[in-house]
Amino acid sequence: MNKKRNFLHTKKKKKNEEDLCPVCDGDLYYNEDYTQRIGIINTTGDHEVLGWICPHCKSEFDNSNKVMYIYGENYGSGNA
Repeated sequence: MNKKRNFLHTKKKKKNEEDLCPVCDGDLYYNEDYTQRIGIINTTGDHEVLGWICPHCKSEFDNSNKVMYIYGENYGSGNA
């Protein structure tokens, strides 16, 4: 009797955990390779990634997922 081999590396990956926005809980998952997050880049110099924006609520975050702006309000400067 031949056993069927289980090739885990050939199986399609499943969405294991949700990628939720910390502000609006909108799902940022697109597929296994891409996200719905909108990147913020420095357009001068080396084009480094400065952070990201949620496409659902438009809140801005830095690379450590700390909130910089919520719905256009500046929370990064201590104005809460």
